[in-house]
Amino acid sequence: MATKKRFIEGVLFEAERGPYDPSKPKYAYYVPVHTGDYSICDCWVTDAYGNTHPGYSNSPVPISIDDLGSPVANLMRS
Repeated sequence: MATKKRFIEGVLFEAERGPYDPSKPKYAYYVPVHTGDYSICDCWVTDAYGNTHPGYSNSPVPISIDDLGSPVANLMRS
């Protein structure tokens, strides 16, 4: 049985359909701002290390659940 995808705050996810900005392909990851079973959620566009895309560093962008790939890492610090 397939696991339902959901947005999880602070978790680094691969981009399912490639980078948000094709001119900067290393920024092909998303970090959701909230946790929930949403169809769209605001996410930070990042690289594999969680560094925010310089062109989108002021505000997260809306990402569809269909664009959310596999989780890679938990970036939340305790």
